[in-house]
Parts: sequence; structure tokens; C-alpha cells
Amino acid sequence: MTMLKTLFGRSAADVAPRDTDADWEEIARTNPYYGVLTDPRFKSDNLNDEVLADFFRSGVQGIEHEVRWLRGRYPDFAPKSALDFGCGVGRLTRALASVTGDVFGVDISESMLVEARHNVPAGATFGRELPDRAFDWIVSLIVFQHIPPERGYPLLKALMARLAPGGFVTLQFALYRDPRHASVPGGRIVLGENFTTVSNVKALRKLAKGEMVMFDYDLTVISAILFDAGVADVELSHTDHGGFHGACIRGRRTA
Repeated sequence: MTMLKTLFGRSAADVAPRDTDADWEEIARTNPYYGVLTDPRFKSDNLNDEVLADFFRSGVQGIEHEVRWLRGRYPDFAPKSALDFGCGVGRLTRALASVTGDVFGVDISESMLVEARHNVPAGATFGRELPDRAFDWIVSLIVFQHIPPERGYPLLKALMARLAPGGFVTLQFALYRDPRHASVPGGRIVLGENFTTVSNVKALRKLAKGEMVMFDYDLTVISAILFDAGVADVELSHTDHGGFHGACIRGRRTA
């Protein structure tokens, strides 16, 4: 039994303050593409061939950016396999297939996976469980921020256990949010010039099912998991999603 199945198979209430699995299944049933990219164009009522082409083109552009960055730092970057964690409808998975020829997209929502399996490109496979194999490149963008850290840290450790020696990572985490988001449940708010932090996690239980929640992570814990897995050569870049601040982490495991 994989770590993913172990955690996802339990009630989220057992390990975290909110059942985000139920939230995402509800989002996937109603607005799967908007759930991935919160642009009104991608709401189910607005979808057409042109809009869907734009949606998947954004995934190609995102992966092309990551390839340029990693090749700039690691001239031998040439992954033959990739794992797309939190693949959703396959926005990045499809692009990763063209880069590596072998990509596995994993997501907790079966409804998301149903969409992802439409017109699957060559080399792409989808499922709810982490495969028991190694990958040259592990990618997870705008995903962990929607998973309670109590579940996210073990999942990150499980991902790193599947990173091949010399393999690469592209990961994104939310870390804190501006004070103007103090009423938004789910994470830590930085207050004042002294960077005091407060948490409003308790408010999560009051939300209706199907809400998209943002969770903030501790960079110290993330670093410990990466370093312990041999991913010591890393760089961080700031991400800011409307006052929800985080970091994109790119790096490589020792060979």
C-alpha cells in the first residue's frame, strides 16, 4: 500500500482539520478546469475548443519555462520520466509527456482523472495512487497549497522516496499570506514589521463543502524532507498569488 493510498484512504478529519478530498471531488464535478486555473473563462459554462486550447497551452508554456530554467542550471537536464503530483485534468501532464515520453499524473479526485483521460497523449498515464517506481523529474505546482500540511508533509516525503538518483524537482508551496487575507481560513498571516504570525486554521470547519482552501507550509519542514532525501542543491523563487505568498523550489538529488 502506498503512502498516498494510506493517507487518501483515511478520513481527512483523522489527520487534518478539513476533508479537502471531498472539496476537490465537488470542484471536479462542477468546475474541473476552473478548479485548476481560477480564470472565469475556464468555468464549465464558458468552455469551448478555443478556451480549452488556451488552457492546455498554458501548461505547455509553464513546462517550457521549467525546462529552460533547469537546463540553464543543469546542462545535462534530460529526464526520461516524470511524475505530476496533483495533476488535475492533466494541464501539465500533457506537456510533460512531450518532454519525457513517460509521465504519470496522480490526483485524489476521480472526476478530475476522468477529464484527464480524455484524449490522453502518448506516454501519459493517470491514477489515484503513487506508482512504486522512480522518476527522473517530480513536478507539483499550485497543488500542495490546497492540501493540509499534516497530510502534505508525509506526501512530500513519499514523493522524494520516488525521486531517482540525480533526479530533479519542481515544487511549489504557499508559505504565508498578507494581513488583508486574515479572514481567509487555512494558514498563517504575517502581521506587522516584526513578522509575527497567527493562524486561523480553526475556521476551516465552518466552510461549506466544495470550497477551495489555501494552506501555508513551514519552509523548515520542507527543507528537512528535501535534504534528508538528498535534494540539497536547491533554489527558491518567490510566488505571489494575490497576496498568498510562497516559493517555487527547483533542485536536484545527488546521484
